Amino acid sequence: MRLSRHGESAAGGADEQGRRIAARHARAGMAALVAVLAMVAVPSSARSAPSAAVAPAQRRWAPNDPGRPLPPTLEPRGAVLGLAPPPDATVLFDGHGLGAWEVASNAGGWTEQDGVMIPGGFRFNKLLSKARFGSMQLHLEFREPSPAAGSGQHRGNSGVFLMGVYEIQLLDSVDNPTYADGTLGAIYGQTPPRVIAARAPGEWQSLDVIFDAPRFAGARVQSPPYATVILNGIVIHDHQEIYGDTSSRPTPLGFATRLEEGPIGLQDHGTATDRVAFRNIWVRPIGATLDVR
Repeated sequence: MRLSRHGESAAGGADEQGRRIAARHARAGMAALVAVLAMVAVPSSARSAPSAAVAPAQRRWAPNDPGRPLPPTLEPRGAVLGLAPPPDATVLFDGHGLGAWEVASNAGGWTEQDGVMIPGGFRFNKLLSKARFGSMQLHLEFREPSPAAGSGQHRGNSGVFLMGVYEIQLLDSVDNPTYADGTLGAIYGQTPPRVIAARAPGEWQSLDVIFDAPRFAGARVQSPPYATVILNGIVIHDHQEIYGDTSSRPTPLGFATRLEEGPIGLQDHGTATDRVAFRNIWVRPIGATLDVR
C-alpha cells in the first residue's frame, strides 16, 4: 500500500478502510464484493426520503480546477474479476457480440476482439446500451492501454455514463497526475474519489456501482441521484450525491436532462492512447425496497 503526498493529513480513515476491504478481497473476489456491498448497502428509503424540491447545489471548486487537492493513492490488492451476472441481471456484454449496444453517432468503430470490446478512436463516439435503466447495480471490467502513452487526460481516458448522463471517469492514473475531479473514479467535473485505487496499465480492473436514479416532478428535482462506487474492491464513493449533469464546461450545477431512466454509455475519447478495453458488463435493476419485517 502506498499513499501519495496529496491529502496525507486526511487519508487516515481511507487508509484504514482500504486495509479492511483489501483483506476481505484477498480471500475471494465474489465473497469480497458481497462483503463490501453489505457494508455500504442501506435501503434507499432509509437514506433520503424525496423532498418536495431540492435546491441546486453550489460549486466550491470550478470544474477541472488544477488547484483542487488530489486524493491519496491506495494500491489495490486485486480486483473483482469474472463476477458472474445474477439470474435477474441484463447482460450487456459477455464477449459474444455487440448486439446490446448502439453508437451515438455514425462514426462506428467499436469492435469485439477476442471477447473484449474496443473503441474505434473516434472522438465523441459514445457507445450506448439499447436497454434503459434507472436505479441499478452495475458491474464491468476494463483495461487501460499498455504500454502507457500520453499524459494527463490523454492517457487511457474513457468514461462510464450512468443513464447516459452522469459520468464515472476512467483514466490511467498510475503516476499520471491530473485535476482531481478528472482522475480515475471521479464523478467527472464534480467529486473526486476518496482514494485513487488504480491498477497498472494492461491489468484488468473492476468497477461496481450502486446507483439511485433521480426523481423529478416536472422541472423540480424531488430527489437527486446518488452513487456508491467500488473500484478494484475499494469503496471510492459512498452514497455520493450527483449534483447534476456531468460536464467539463464551467456551467452551473443542475439537471438539463430530466430523465428517470437512460442507457449505460461508454466513452470513446478519440485517440490511440485512449482505447480502453471492456468486458463482463451487466446491470441489475433495483426496484423499491421490500418490507420483510
